[in-house]
Amino acid sequence: MRIVRICLGVLLLGVVSSCAFAQEPPKRKLIELGWDIPTTEYISKHWQEMEANAPFDGIIYNLVAENDEGAKVESQQLFTADPWKQEWFETCIQDLKSCKFQRYHNNFIRINFFPTPFDWTDEECWKNVCEKARICAWAARQTSGGLCFDFESYGAHMFKHDPSTGRSFDESKALARQRGAEMFGAICKEYPDVVVLCLFMNTVNFAAGRSENPDFILLDAYYGLLPSFIDGMLDVVDPATTLVEGCEDGYIMNGTAQYNRAACDILLASGPAHRLVSPENRQKYRTQVQAGFGFYLDMYANPEGHFYYRGPEPGETRFDRLMANLQAAWNAADEYVWVYGEQKSWWPPENVESDDDWESWEEALPGIRDFIFRLSNPKIAMQAFKERVVNDPNAVNLCVNGDFSDLAENGMPASWTTWQMETLPPGEFAARAGVAVLKGVRNGCFLQSIEGTPGESFLITGKMQTKGDCFGVVRARWQDSEGNWVNEELDVTIFPDYNKRDKKGYVEITGNVVVPEGARYLLLLLSASGIDSKGIVGFDDIKVYSYKKR
Repeated sequence: MRIVRICLGVLLLGVVSSCAFAQEPPKRKLIELGWDIPTTEYISKHWQEMEANAPFDGIIYNLVAENDEGAKVESQQLFTADPWKQEWFETCIQDLKSCKFQRYHNNFIRINFFPTPFDWTDEECWKNVCEKARICAWAARQTSGGLCFDFESYGAHMFKHDPSTGRSFDESKALARQRGAEMFGAICKEYPDVVVLCLFMNTVNFAAGRSENPDFILLDAYYGLLPSFIDGMLDVVDPATTLVEGCEDGYIMNGTAQYNRAACDILLASGPAHRLVSPENRQKYRTQVQAGFGFYLDMYANPEGHFYYRGPEPGETRFDRLMANLQAAWNAADEYVWVYGEQKSWWPPENVESDDDWESWEEALPGIRDFIFRLSNPKIAMQAFKERVVNDPNAVNLCVNGDFSDLAENGMPASWTTWQMETLPPGEFAARAGVAVLKGVRNGCFLQSIEGTPGESFLITGKMQTKGDCFGVVRARWQDSEGNWVNEELDVTIFPDYNKRDKKGYVEITGNVVVPEGARYLLLLLSASGIDSKGIVGFDDIKVYSYKKR
């Protein structure tokens, strides 16, 4: 009965969903960050090469200029006592405006909270910091970019309460909140609708957020004052501003459940992130903070035994695990996933003498470039892949007997099974002239199983013809290694374009599906439904290609 209930629900859902309309969510985006962080000068010279080698939706870059004495000043060293002048950065603006980006439309200036030692009470230093932050916002606004906050304390532990100052923890929290409001107020005044991608926010203090007494843990935590600083940001945030909790802990997450749990912990009113926000700011947090994730490529390139190492699950490769986890991060994020790498590069470092002096991420993780492109630009990537494989005689079509030319002894298409809702009047399944035919089948399908691994992408193509009052679609469903139905919420329906029929009345079917976590088999359903007992749905030339090399 279980397969009957599921198939019926799936088929009916396909009909209903074709008529449903909902507000479009924001397009999700992959953002690049790494030790290969570029300057605007480098970007202006190499943007075409960068976009070709790293098909992201945007990059995080270092805003670098020269002061009046010719010394370098940069956004990654913003927390110094020296003042800036806005005109120093005019060249940076021109660098970016000279680029004719095709992909990098979501670029962020990196601001490191990397201080030379100065106190929360140092008015002059904080005045300079706020002005520098405003200048960064001004520079981002000139190019419709955003800001990236990295709160990590690479030097002095800026956000750790220091009892030697003589201040109580409550006094330190009040100062941190004040400075957060001053700095972020300067940013929002300059650039109200800015997107600020924070590599982490309150996720770094989830242990405190889950505690009955958060301050007990925050008192001695390295980032114990960060929730207060964030509260100050929320105090003054403009209604048009978007804050992204980048969840750097995404580096070590493994599997869909962990990413989904983290997204809930970030966004739910009952989650630990909310408990670290003052009650008066929780409505702002709920409406203006997004859940995002960091993804650490080195986890999948480091040798076994390294602290940051992620190996494969049984029956898969290490790259399969990368694909599954990056897909999980992508699915769980509201809009942004930032992909971080250290030991390799996406583009040649500045002043490199030869290709032998650096290793690309594509060399270290073959296939990563195509996979990232498929995530961020699925329709374009699918069309390019289709053009490459459909007419390639060496491409492997994983769908057996997709042209329905091979018939079993009973006259049915070999390698296919059938299912029909038992409570409805029976229809007819047949193969005629190389076409799989469903006649009078109100809810039923031809089925075939294809093995896959989590994160693996498949291109599905074919043709379909309908006569009478009936409806046909192709469904992708999932089973585990034991043949149990799994991930029902991740079933995919591929609809034909009924406005584009060829001379024989066929419409084309093209779609892309990704094997979800916990699945081992793609179940391909050539489905028919409708109310006309004389309606006919015919399928032909069904092909399934894996983006992986097999």
